[in-house]
Amino acid sequence: MSKKTIQVVVLGAGYAGLMAAIRLAGKNKKRPVKVTLINASDHFVERPRLHETATGNAARQKPLADLISSTGINFLRGYVTVIDPVQQSVNLDQNGRRESVAYDYLVYALGSHVDRISVPGVAEYAYTLDAVGPRSAGPLHKRLQELASVAGQVVIVGSGPTGIEVAGEIADAYPTLKVTIVTQGEFGAFKNERVQAYMRGAMDRLKIEVIEGRGVSEVRESELVIVGQDSVPFDVAIWAGGFRAVPLARRAGLQVNERDQILVDPYFRSLSHPDIYVAGDSAQPVQGTGAPLRMALFPALVSGAHVADNLSRAIRGRTQKPLGFSYYGQGIALGRRDAVGFATYPDDEPIGPLLTGRLGLVVRNFFVWLLLFMLQVERRLPGFFFWLGGKRGREGAVVGSGRGRFPRPTTS
Repeated sequence: MSKKTIQVVVLGAGYAGLMAAIRLAGKNKKRPVKVTLINASDHFVERPRLHETATGNAARQKPLADLISSTGINFLRGYVTVIDPVQQSVNLDQNGRRESVAYDYLVYALGSHVDRISVPGVAEYAYTLDAVGPRSAGPLHKRLQELASVAGQVVIVGSGPTGIEVAGEIADAYPTLKVTIVTQGEFGAFKNERVQAYMRGAMDRLKIEVIEGRGVSEVRESELVIVGQDSVPFDVAIWAGGFRAVPLARRAGLQVNERDQILVDPYFRSLSHPDIYVAGDSAQPVQGTGAPLRMALFPALVSGAHVADNLSRAIRGRTQKPLGFSYYGQGIALGRRDAVGFATYPDDEPIGPLLTGRLGLVVRNFFVWLLLFMLQVERRLPGFFFWLGGKRGREGAVVGSGRGRFPRPTTS
């Protein structure tokens, strides 16, 4: 008597979702497991290069068909409109055609997007570094080209890596434009003082004005309303003031935090629905992972691989493992000829010398390329991708309850 095929549905084909789908399919080629990957686009976009798209250097878009070739993954293009965790199904909108897809296990890897809802006017009047949409990176490029001849004013809200990178890129590419960064906190305070000081110096060299300690209460058609200060006029506003997960999980009744990230156990299963695994920016672990789980590329790949490994163990009835990992380093582009890079092993704190200038930029871009290359290697050699610090998140892991028709493992 043949075994029933286990249906695994992966939502999202970013770094986390692709890694989860490719690794899971590769590790279970000889088992009755069908992996279905669902994504709104049939291309993969390198998000760390979208600030370059804003100035005319299009981010590489690789066909998903190439990235999943020979894996046996079933790809469906469409927007997920509803998740029904009771019936274990997801509903799709495929260009007006509705379809329901059943699952035994679901991998939720829909990533994050710029927070457009917390501040009035952002959705109507601000651009973002998204891949698609009427105010995404592509339309932003066209608008910047129009402004370049008239010395317009560009205002970026947010001084995290995204805001700093797009500010530097625009100032370098369009020296006639006046570029200003507005940040509610202290500029570049997400790393230590050495990194912060170098980034400040880069902003000075690029003649970028920085307004610190001022929150934005509203975005109007041509001005930012600043808390405790007069408004700041602009010709183009770019919003990089925070990210949040898509609200689909909240609407489905999953347990989420204030940013709509799904709360997960150490094995990256939803706390409220353990047959749903979560990878990438959509996940918020309730226990430590040995290093802070930032919304970033490397943690996305790690969590995607971790979910694939644990799902493979669940399918085989084996013990699952909590996630632990260490960071290696980080690089931040500061225009077209400069960057700052640094080692962060193991706790995401900068250590050692800073790599700056063209060398820093080369190293930063190499690692952006490497992370995509890891997906291509994983396709050919399932299980190849690995990371350090695996034992760092395993102390104090709690047992989570499993449910569903298929064997769930005990946990140590």
